[in-house]
Order: sequence, then structure tokens, then C-alpha cells
Amino acid sequence: MKEAYLWEFRRVMLLHKKRSKLIYFFISFLLICSVITSLFVVVSFPAQINVIQGHYQKLKDNMLVSLVLDKNENQSINLMNARKVLSSFTFLQGNAEGKTVANLKILGVIPVKKITLNVLPEIRLIPSGEAIGVKIESQGLLVVGLSSITDIHGKKHSPATDAGFEVGDIILSINDKSVEKERDIVDILNSRQNNEDLIKVKIKRKESINYIEIKPIKSIDDNVYKIGLWVRDNIAGVGTMTFYDPNSGKYGALGHGITDIDSGILVKIDKGYILKSKVASVQKARRTIPGEIVGILYENKGVYGYIEKNTAYGIYGKLDKSKIDKSRQSLPIALNSDIKEGSAKILTTVEDNKIEEFDIEIQKVVRQKSAGSKTMIIKVTDERLLEKTGGIVQGMSGSPIIQDGRLIGAVTHVLINDPTRGYGISIEWMLNEANIR
Repeated sequence: MKEAYLWEFRRVMLLHKKRSKLIYFFISFLLICSVITSLFVVVSFPAQINVIQGHYQKLKDNMLVSLVLDKNENQSINLMNARKVLSSFTFLQGNAEGKTVANLKILGVIPVKKITLNVLPEIRLIPSGEAIGVKIESQGLLVVGLSSITDIHGKKHSPATDAGFEVGDIILSINDKSVEKERDIVDILNSRQNNEDLIKVKIKRKESINYIEIKPIKSIDDNVYKIGLWVRDNIAGVGTMTFYDPNSGKYGALGHGITDIDSGILVKIDKGYILKSKVASVQKARRTIPGEIVGILYENKGVYGYIEKNTAYGIYGKLDKSKIDKSRQSLPIALNSDIKEGSAKILTTVEDNKIEEFDIEIQKVVRQKSAGSKTMIIKVTDERLLEKTGGIVQGMSGSPIIQDGRLIGAVTHVLINDPTRGYGISIEWMLNEANIR
């Protein structure tokens, strides 16, 4: 009897020990997961957060890590923590325009990261959708390719390659003579008194100025001296204006930068302007074959506006105030954090100069911590637009995206394998480039 009791006691103790180990393992596992998740929250938490005055923003934090507002800080913002069993959220409410510094703290005590909270005034802009002509005179001549030359004796040379030229270099002058057009190079090379002399080329490579000496070669093809470079000067095309401010005249367009078609390098602008335009025809997009809007530029109507910046996120400048249409309705803007998956609309021009509204669906939103031209994936759902264009085509870049009565961004790129889908940029990043706050 006593042995049976001892055996049962040992069995119970062993079972208890196994349960204790399981509980210990489970608690350890939860702690490790919490620590890893907390580290991820700390690393991924943006150093700066914007919220519009009078609006809320929901931040996903962690049970161990949360955002805490110091008592002596500017109270332009409220923080409200909503904690549940498996999740935690912080709600930001913008009370008054201003800046506040908060701390990301472990267990509400140990500070690990400072976060700047900006309360922005409500910004209203006029969404455009207007087709515009874009003309750029680049700074110097952009090198887009290197080539070989066969001299008058039948021997091949690669003078530009041998001298150290690179695609993307900008030629500013040759023998201290400025160059603005491709023809300028030909004229300078073939008007020298001594054709055996080396020439000195001033170039800009990224942000540095360099000088390259090179000997021109007389080509057997046309008896003209050359140095083995392909260059490009002016650029012209059609795009779409995203927004404009009727008071300041500031505008933003395209949603992506103007790059050289061959090298893919962002074009440095010397002089640039936009013109009124109308759509003459549309080449319909098909799978793997991008479509295109063919436009006519109204050069006889004069300059519509000037390009002051060509950035990775669009072109920006000011419109001629006498040509601004102030009768159109302005809309409030929404920040990246306000964009949601679901239905939306775009404004664009695919016929003559008629701005129309079309249905799209926002399929995915990327919560970007910094500027990027691919904030969201969009899909054209409007049958009229699909029938007319096949989806997103070249020239529609910059078409404003509107959701719930707010301007949220612009169309930037098309997916070549599926022209009904493409990317959009948050209007928040475009406003940063336009210096609109």
C-alpha cells in the first residue's frame, strides 16, 4: 500500500515537473517573441511622423514598447494608447499646428528613440489631370553612349573610351567654349587651326567638375573629326499635371523624374518649361507593349509654367498666374498613413483637352518611412478607360488619385506585363518636393 502511494506521488510530481517545463518553455517563448517584436518596432519606427491638424493617425507599436509624450513638451498633439491582449495601438490626434518630440520607451520607462511629431495645417490644392507639354534644355550635353570611329586609313579607334569618358557625364565646354547642342561639338572639332592638337573637355560627373584631354579622329565615313560620343541636348514630351495651388501658382507633375531614355540618368535642367497641350491620339497598351498618349503642344499660346526642379518624384515649378484656372474645386490632401486599400478615382486626359474622372482600385499600400515613387499598387477598373487606353499608358504619369474626397497621390508607372495595373506615389512626398506645407 505504501509502495503504491509512493509510486503515485512520484507520478504526480513527474507530471507536475513536465507541466512546469512546458509552462516555462511557453513563457520563455512569449518573452523571446516579445523582445524580437519590440526590437523590430524600435528599428522600423519612423524618426518623423506627420499628422494633419484635426485628424487622427493610428500607429502600431508593442506591449513592451510605446510612444510617450513628455509633459513639458509642446501639446500640439495628443497620444492615446489602446492596449489589448495581443496588440497595442497608439492614436495620434493633431490639435494645433506645430512640432512635438516624443520618446519611444520600453515599458513606458526606458527611452530608446526620439520621434518628431509634426502637426501640419490642412492643405487644399486643385487636382489637375491636365495634359501638358514638357520641354527641357539640359545643362550642357549629356553623354548617352560611347562609340568607335574608323579613321581615313581604315583603322578603328575608341578615343572617348580610352580617354575615360563615361555614360552620364555632362559636357560643359570644349577648349573653353560652351556647348549647348550636338552641332556645337562638330563645329568646334572641325574649326581648329591645328588638327593634331589635343582638345580639353570640361565635364561634370555627378557633383564634381573634371577635365579630359582627347585627340579627335577624322572619320572615313564623312571626313569629319569626331571623338566617339553619343550626346543628347533638349528633351520634349507629354505628361500630366498632378496639382496646383491657385494662390502661389506652385504645381507638381509626372510623379517621377525626367530621365534620359538611353542612360536612365535624371536630366539636369538648365532651362525648362511646360506648355498647354491636347491629346491627338492614344496608342492602346497591350501585354508587354506599353501604350502612349500622343499630344500636340500649343507653343503659340506661350509658356504655361516654368520647371524649377526635376526630381525622382516629379517636376515642380510655378505656373503663369494669368493662365491659372481658379474656378476648379480644391480638395484637401491626405498623407501616406491615410491611404487605404479599396476604390478610388483618377483624373486624366485621353481625348483632346478634356479632363475626365475614371475608377480605379488601390490594391496595396506601402507605409513608407521616406519618399518613394511606389507608395501603392493601383488597378484600372473603369471600362471606358480600358476600352480607350488598355490601362495605364505613357503620358498618364502624374494623373491625380482621389480617395474619399481627398487628393492622395499620383500615377507614376505601369506594369509592363499587365498594363491595367501600375504604381502611384503619395501626395505627401510630392508636397515635400514642391515645398508646400
